[in-house]
Amino acid sequence: MIVIVDKQAETNWLLYIVENALGHWYTGITNNLERRLAQHSCGKGAKSLRGKGPLKLIIAISGLTKKNAARLEWQVKQLNKRQKIQLVSETLVVASDRTKPVIDCDTCDSFSRLILSNESSME
Repeated sequence: MIVIVDKQAETNWLLYIVENALGHWYTGITNNLERRLAQHSCGKGAKSLRGKGPLKLIIAISGLTKKNAARLEWQVKQLNKRQKIQLVSETLVVASDRTKPVIDCDTCDSFSRLILSNESSME
């Protein structure tokens, strides 16, 4: 049996952070950001976002594997809001186009460090 591995499909996961109308930040992962944001806006998906719209996309980190996206999601959810703001700010400072909220993981040192720190602590 021949197994064809699509490297692009492996790294098409994103971590995203949205802000609701109350100013609270929600972190999640998806392999289709447009669909997921539409689900949240329609009240489907995360219960913590229902009835608290409209939602604003703060940042999305692309180019992740599902495993790394899930790992990064857990790590970001451990941070308090001040720490999340600092993490996002650090990322946006180095991003070349600050008007675009979707940033490739390869250009995000601060998010990449979170993934690497977790991998080394698991060894």
